[in-house]
Amino acid sequence: MIPRRASPVQAAVDAGRASPYSRGRFSGPPSGRAGACESASVGIERESGWFRRFRKAVAFAGMQFGMRIAKSGSGPGAVESLRGALRIAIRLAWPLRRRLADNMRHAGLLQPGLVDAHFERAIDHLIMLAHIFRVGPIDSRERFVVEDSISLLRQAYDGGRGVITITPHLIGFPVYGPVITPHVPCTLYVRLNKDPRKMAINHAIARDAGCELAVTRRHASEMEKLQVAINVLRQGQQLFITPDTPRKPHQGIPVNILGHTAYFPTGPFVMALRTGAPVVPVWWRWDPADGKYHMWFDQPIELARGRGAPGLREQTESATRKWAADIDAYLRAHPTMWWNWLDKRWTRILHSSPVAGDAT
Repeated sequence: MIPRRASPVQAAVDAGRASPYSRGRFSGPPSGRAGACESASVGIERESGWFRRFRKAVAFAGMQFGMRIAKSGSGPGAVESLRGALRIAIRLAWPLRRRLADNMRHAGLLQPGLVDAHFERAIDHLIMLAHIFRVGPIDSRERFVVEDSISLLRQAYDGGRGVITITPHLIGFPVYGPVITPHVPCTLYVRLNKDPRKMAINHAIARDAGCELAVTRRHASEMEKLQVAINVLRQGQQLFITPDTPRKPHQGIPVNILGHTAYFPTGPFVMALRTGAPVVPVWWRWDPADGKYHMWFDQPIELARGRGAPGLREQTESATRKWAADIDAYLRAHPTMWWNWLDKRWTRILHSSPVAGDAT
């Protein structure tokens, strides 16, 4: 891990009980599990259908409103004015607030002010998306500070074997392409979505950034998805992936995230072994001191190849578990930064029985 200076763990809740963390180890705030992990108190399975529809309706209504303003030719100030309206909408969206608080409680991370702090970052996420559709250049790059550790990504890219950059679904993940492409050319790995609104956002991001999209078809087999990625890497390109979407048990390996068992795909590391491409984890955090997101890169992960190297399954599963452990540590240090708190799959996981012996 790259040595980093100390900073407040949750600046957005510094009016509450923020505590220090060490960026070098992602060590987060000490917290006990808030209450017993009882069965889903809000009837998660019963609510999942209508809640998902409600959550999507709120998100897309906000994005569509923002896109209309952005496409009208208004300046950045008009897009930024959406922030106040979104804050009011979030205040009134009590099902979202209740679900978020409940999920954070089951993760053992809920503390005063954390729900509002997360939604403030989520509003930032939507505003950045709205800027993508504004006439003229977007301001996403101005919201990010890329730290010196980008040299690790440049060195990996210059190796000519391609490079895989991985991160969880952090606040602002859709604008990674526009932020990083001026430094290192980037290809975004996405699955073809049946919702044309989502695909329109992906194409707008790629167009603004001057980067490519590697699109897999819906219902593609694992081999087809793998081949799409391998084709990009064999051209020596950077491929950006957000592999923290949980799978069904037969589609992944068990990992421990926030004291619960999830199943993660080993795909990114299979790609790395098949092509020789290094894997570079990338992270960012919100810093209230300058009102920007600070992005840093970890040391490249190089998996052994050739005669005498450990087997594919052994290496990919070990690397995936290490990746999951890093996500876990990051989320404990920066819980406001995770876009997936309200994802239906993660909600089910967080409401499941905790891992035996977990002390979160």
